[in-house]
Amino acid sequence: MPLLTQYRTFFVSPFGETSVCDELNKFLKSNRIVNVEKRLIEGERGTGWLFLVEYGSDNSGRNAVSNTTPRTDYREILNEQEYALFDRLRTLRKELAEKQGIPVYAIFTNDHLAGMVKKHPVSLKDIAALPGVGESRVKQYGAQFLGLFSKLNTTSVENTPAVNEAANETQELPL
Repeated sequence: MPLLTQYRTFFVSPFGETSVCDELNKFLKSNRIVNVEKRLIEGERGTGWLFLVEYGSDNSGRNAVSNTTPRTDYREILNEQEYALFDRLRTLRKELAEKQGIPVYAIFTNDHLAGMVKKHPVSLKDIAALPGVGESRVKQYGAQFLGLFSKLNTTSVENTPAVNEAANETQELPL
């Protein structure tokens, strides 16, 4: 939806009521602010600061605060092993973001990472199949995340009892 620019003014007198300041602060918190200009003026109402607030709103009539989605606690959604993997994916994402100087969500969102944890991708097509993951993200970051999954799969296979027993038996055979 396009953003509609609107303006609102507030006059704050240094000797006036604090309710205007409270109203201004409440307004600033509840809207998407584009710009604020402040000027000291002498007018009909006396000397004070005139605030011109430029703000945007979408056509839906809802402000930016009520438009936010609730935060997801992935510890409640994922079991202990899944959350450990989710944490490893977040660490990889953070390292990549710091190297490139970009926000972590530009690589993959937490929802994307949770989807990877649930699906255990084995190919770039598996990552591309996640909702909201585009071709660009798959090309830029898919291989690194698949590498982590293959590394973890190799480690988990090596630590299974059947593989350890087979390794012990192989060592005991005379050459």
